[in-house]
Amino acid sequence: KDGELSVVQEAFVKHYAFQCGYCTPGMIMASYALLRDHPNPSEGEIRKALSGNLCMCTGYVQIVEAVKDAAQGLKNG
Repeated sequence: KDGELSVVQEAFVKHYAFQCGYCTPGMIMASYALLRDHPNPSEGEIRKALSGNLCMCTGYVQIVEAVKDAAQGLKNG
């Protein structure tokens, strides 16, 4: 929005949760949907929500950490 990154996008950058960028849009959209419906997701819920997106670069560890961080950031406003 207006050239600024969202909380989810900032978390992905902070945690290096992307490499080639191919899966990043889908991961971010899935993360938004998850956090909209479950503002405090468990790691299992995060992994399930992201399971429809394949990432061959990161191994998902950084992505899961980014979603956890985004959830915390959204909670803190």
